[in-house]
Amino acid sequence: MTTTSAITKPAWDYRPGPDIAFTAPEGLRAAQKLAKAAALVGVAAARAGIREVEVEQRVHTYLQQQGAVGIWTITNVGLGENTRVCFPTQGPGEQIAAEQDVLMVDVHPITADGSWGDCTRCAIIGDYPEAVQALRDLERIHYETLALCRPGMPANELFALSHQRLTQEGFILLDLLGNIGHSLTAGAAYTQGFIDAGNATPMWGAWAIEPFARRGEVAVKVEDLLWFGREGCEIL
Repeated sequence: MTTTSAITKPAWDYRPGPDIAFTAPEGLRAAQKLAKAAALVGVAAARAGIREVEVEQRVHTYLQQQGAVGIWTITNVGLGENTRVCFPTQGPGEQIAAEQDVLMVDVHPITADGSWGDCTRCAIIGDYPEAVQALRDLERIHYETLALCRPGMPANELFALSHQRLTQEGFILLDLLGNIGHSLTAGAAYTQGFIDAGNATPMWGAWAIEPFARRGEVAVKVEDLLWFGREGCEIL
């Protein structure tokens, strides 16, 4: 499974704005379903002694078996100290899972029609109560924040809601660009910018929402794709 540099746009039209489709395109739904399943395949491999590259291989094997034609950016796999960085310049390496650890898997498949998916999941390895609680709290904050989303809301408003909740519960944002997500258009990402403090772009269409934060020594991340439709929002 290799990263593709060519931009292949799906057949469906995608014009972010108030006249956006009421519901997400079926191609996008299928791509995100695949992304979520592949991320779960990755975290299901969580055990002491496994290497990051082994997890990556399991994810890529699954994507190929399911008909994915590529990935639009690298598959991020983090163990140990590598859970504190999730960026396209840091691919999976030889880091080995400890007896107490966190495994982070961020997957970006491209389906045959050119649709892109994006999903992150984490798993806790061993008896690690602090990590279990941190992941549980981050996921709760994440889904409570998603419930506050509304069509056309400014990206920086969503960032403020999420960041306030994270800070209140002792989390420190780890994203190297200071955001909690980004736009995802037809065959492209980031064209509408990031969900950060400075981007007032109205959110329409698909946006990946991915709080990545640390509390104490534990770094965790969760990511879902949200469709900002004409009359409502939906987690894909």
